[in-house]
Amino acid sequence: MDFLAPSEPEGKGATQAPWKILIVDDDPDVHEVTKIAVAGCSFEDRPFALLHALSAEEARQLLRKHDDIAVALIDVVMESDTAGLALVSWIRSDLGNTFTRLVLRTGQPGYAPQTDVIMKFDIDGYAEKAELSRTKLITAIVTSLRGYKLVLSLEANRQKLKQLNGQFAAIVEKNALSEFASAVLTHLSDLVGEPIDGLLCGMEALPEYGSADISRVRVLASAGAFEDKVDLPLDVVGEDLVRKAIFECIDSKSTFSTPQGVALPLVTRNGMAGAIYAGLPMAKLDEKVGSEVIQLFVSNVALGYEKTGLLEHIRNLAYVDRTTGLSTFSGFLEAFQRHASDGRPLLVVHSDIQRFRVIVDGIGDERAGAVLKRTGHRLSQTFPDALTIARKEKDEFLILLKGGTENKVQDVVARVEEAFQDPITLGENQITLRLRLGFAAAESVGRGAEETVRFASIALNDVRQKGLTNHAIFHPLMQEAALERLRLASLLTGKDNQTEFSLNYQPIMQARDESIASFEALMRFRTPSGSFLNTARMIEAAEASGLITEIGAWMFKAAFAEFNTFEGVSDRIRLNVNLSPRQVQANRIYKDIEDAASAADLSLDRLVFEVTEGLFVANDQVTMSLLTWLRNKGAKVVIDDFGTGYSSFSYLRKLPVDGIKIDRSFIMNMEQDPDALAVVKSIIAVAQALDLSITAEGVETVDQRKLMQELKCNYLQGYLYAKPLPGPELGSFIRRGGDPETPPH
Repeated sequence: MDFLAPSEPEGKGATQAPWKILIVDDDPDVHEVTKIAVAGCSFEDRPFALLHALSAEEARQLLRKHDDIAVALIDVVMESDTAGLALVSWIRSDLGNTFTRLVLRTGQPGYAPQTDVIMKFDIDGYAEKAELSRTKLITAIVTSLRGYKLVLSLEANRQKLKQLNGQFAAIVEKNALSEFASAVLTHLSDLVGEPIDGLLCGMEALPEYGSADISRVRVLASAGAFEDKVDLPLDVVGEDLVRKAIFECIDSKSTFSTPQGVALPLVTRNGMAGAIYAGLPMAKLDEKVGSEVIQLFVSNVALGYEKTGLLEHIRNLAYVDRTTGLSTFSGFLEAFQRHASDGRPLLVVHSDIQRFRVIVDGIGDERAGAVLKRTGHRLSQTFPDALTIARKEKDEFLILLKGGTENKVQDVVARVEEAFQDPITLGENQITLRLRLGFAAAESVGRGAEETVRFASIALNDVRQKGLTNHAIFHPLMQEAALERLRLASLLTGKDNQTEFSLNYQPIMQARDESIASFEALMRFRTPSGSFLNTARMIEAAEASGLITEIGAWMFKAAFAEFNTFEGVSDRIRLNVNLSPRQVQANRIYKDIEDAASAADLSLDRLVFEVTEGLFVANDQVTMSLLTWLRNKGAKVVIDDFGTGYSSFSYLRKLPVDGIKIDRSFIMNMEQDPDALAVVKSIIAVAQALDLSITAEGVETVDQRKLMQELKCNYLQGYLYAKPLPGPELGSFIRRGGDPETPPH
């Protein structure tokens, strides 16, 4: 028999699990002969392992027990003439086994199943036993094994593709690059079927102009032996071969293999350069996953990487400030809501840079952007415990801190002041920054982010308006004041009910002989119905709304012109006008003053400009430059309401001023209050020592006049002489030479 022909065993020894081959035949001799025929044979380094069944029922038991039988050689006629065909039907239909390759054999010459039976039951071959020489038998088995391997590969690919579809759905749900990258490596390990050493390297932001800068590539996710490399720049990853493989892969946009691993390129349309590195050879990866599946997986990941990078870019546009790298206002609101959701108390700090407009004018917009960036950096260093820090707009910053007892306002103020003690250096420029701060607390879930920020902004505006300190804590009265300023500002701008501007003048007298020394021009605001509005509050509203510059320009023009028409006023009599802090900061004030003086043909040496102490708190160069310019033009500068602010006596000598006006609150109370009298005496003594003129405001009685004359005060102003009067009504006062008609007592 051919079956018994001697032969050399095929293969060189098994290194993998054997191929299981089931022999189904009711003739024991067939089993022995088949066993002898295939002895020592192997296919692809895997030997044959024979399983034996003497009946269809025994075959069913073996098939239930072994789900990895590769080939079944089935006798057609056993217990019945169609037992083999019934077994085939059971295998394919009832057992649901579509993988085992089936070869029918018959010992009855001339018998063959009908063609439709072979087509129906997915049979791989049919032959008479007498025809199956050893060579033909092995050929039939090997051919069937190839078919078995093919259908297994197809099924594996089908399962991998199914798995891939599920993975892709899970991956594309990730909107953050770090989450996306971690998910990719997890799913790659799932595809391989075992943990792998892996890296996903790429860019954290969409490159500008679509051109990838490979130096910006970082490790977005890592696994296995590379676990500690996450977030590192790629160029500091220690393994030379790994780093080289990834760089070459990204640069060439093609797969780059090494004996230890393979780098797979993530090719995108938006310049988001990237690569996946798997720490196993390409051949092994191909064996475990399949080249087609790998290619599809990488393509899907590249699409997800492109999409996630774009979403991250959009998120950065919404939540990351490009100038400072801090959060945007939108990001701040999101962080506030996130931290407020658990009911914890929060503290919002709204800050801005004093005189930032001056800085911009001095160094330009581009370098001013660098100032903002340095400011944000210092704030980040100063408040590492901040829940978030954001740039709101222009030179405004928001800091979100834990509230309650964790961050006291005075401690926060001290930290900011200390942080900005040292100037910021930009080239040859050294810029000292001073920040103003507004505080608002959110101590319950009820107060939302925007409302709390608004309250902090109201507190900051209070600091801006008053200029007496560098911080304020929100109080409900501040909101009421802000609403009132808004209402009053609307009276200044409303077309239908336009507020009328007018001027009154109050005389200032020489203390020694009670002759007229000057007239102070005072703004008045009147509604169309004839009602007068509170001047101080209207000025405050004008400053808050930004209208003060326009109103100030009107006052210069009107006051200078009217003053020059006063009859009986000698050239030695001056005109006093008030300057607000907002006016001083406006570049146009020089032109407004010169244009008004020129139009009125009034020399600047007949003008006295009154400023408040708060104007000097910041000691900014803009204020100093204006006041120095005015004095160089012959005008005088005096500090109004002296004694109510924060200017120290020692600092007074450094200011470009000619005199002071003692606040009326001290003058009116000095007869009854020894402390007020002591303050007045101290102020006069210091002013005299510094050779500054002294004006007493609020002089209403003869006794007050007499006392101020005894103290050598230079000028007197108050109702003792005259109330503020419209220009046309000053004629009789001027003609009398300033003598009061009925002095009050």
